[in-house]
Amino acid sequence: MAPWTFHILTFGCKVNQYESQAIREAWRAQGGMEAVAPEAATVVLINSCAVTSRGERDARNAVFRMRRAAPHARIILAGCAARLFETFRPRPGAEWAAPDLCLGNDRKARLLAGPWDMLGHGLAEPAWPPFRITAFTRARAVLKVQDGCVHRCTYCIVPQTRGVPRSRPPEEALAEARALLAAGHAELVISGINLGQYGRDRPQYGDFWQLLRFLDAGLAPEFAGRARLRISSLEPSQLDARGLETLASCRMVCPHLHISLQHASPAVLRRMGRGHYSAEDLEQALGRLAAFWPRMGLGADILVGFPGETEEDFRILLAELERLPISYAHVFPYSRRPGTAAARFAGHLPQKLRQARAAAARAVVERRRRRFWEGQLGLERMLVAPDDGEARGTAVRKGVNEYYVPCIFSAPRPGGGDGPRRLVAARPVGLDGRGLLVEPLPGEAPPL
Repeated sequence: MAPWTFHILTFGCKVNQYESQAIREAWRAQGGMEAVAPEAATVVLINSCAVTSRGERDARNAVFRMRRAAPHARIILAGCAARLFETFRPRPGAEWAAPDLCLGNDRKARLLAGPWDMLGHGLAEPAWPPFRITAFTRARAVLKVQDGCVHRCTYCIVPQTRGVPRSRPPEEALAEARALLAAGHAELVISGINLGQYGRDRPQYGDFWQLLRFLDAGLAPEFAGRARLRISSLEPSQLDARGLETLASCRMVCPHLHISLQHASPAVLRRMGRGHYSAEDLEQALGRLAAFWPRMGLGADILVGFPGETEEDFRILLAELERLPISYAHVFPYSRRPGTAAARFAGHLPQKLRQARAAAARAVVERRRRRFWEGQLGLERMLVAPDDGEARGTAVRKGVNEYYVPCIFSAPRPGGGDGPRRLVAARPVGLDGRGLLVEPLPGEAPPL
């Protein structure tokens, strides 16, 4: 085959980032060379997201942009938005472009065989998509352990685009985790579409908490103290007795959780299809967590302006955000997603009201975030994981600590180069709008 080049554009979640890296490694092994700019590429892959209507629109716009930037390239649209693109019809007269190949998540793994037409059409898909990585483009690597979801929250399109739950064999996850840590990654983010549904398709694997115990037990003897594990996202209902016991016993898990809370009003949660937990459940779990995590980072996903959300519902949400020890949150105004149950609900709120409520919720979160960051100034020591490409080829300048607070070194940290991207012991010396200003603690770097 003649030499060929490729360019990958990735949207959305950490699972997409992981899958793009797996395809990148597979294509390099087949002789492809990655192009920094799409103009230089023979093949352009758009790995898309559709969790919001904006994400779906961004994918369509990316196809249009890539077609203009690289008119002779083979354009491939893969991922969540690819499934929806097949039924998309543009407005009459609107400028748009179609990809040369459209592959939903159920067929995305076929790209591992190459970007051309011989993609194994008609072959049965494996129980676990055969994505594998040996490195990651960012210092904090993603470890994908689960895919798919069948919960069908009334606002969510993901079950239609990601399919049924699929779980990665524990031994395979452990082997990849060990290899990534040995390669120098200081932190692994354990990711999936719905970690609470890990093991549903393979009961012999156990649930997510059993997997986490297995990973921690297998990695801690070699890596505890110089690398760590971070959990991407959990639901409040997962913080049961087994979950708390697991978090208390693990040696490598960061004292930080990101919770898919969505709302605090019981009425809104029921309409969302999330009546299986309450904000009070989360508060009680956090109280028990404080026994072994006296300080922790807490993030949340919040959805405001859901159909039928009243002023009282919104007041309940704001009051809960004031009570929770939140260190950050992703606040989204509801947007109608065709094909979801909520799109057919009565009581859709005006866009301006949804945006105003989102702004009000973000203001509360911002105050909580600022208070949490200020509280970090009293710490004498923290471990900073280098962020993105800062650790290789340049001196380390930024990262995140164990509580998921952005950290900026007051001076470039020597020793980037091509060495391991290890945790850096540091202490805070100040605060600005970007995060904590920190300086390394001499002689305290964890051993290689």
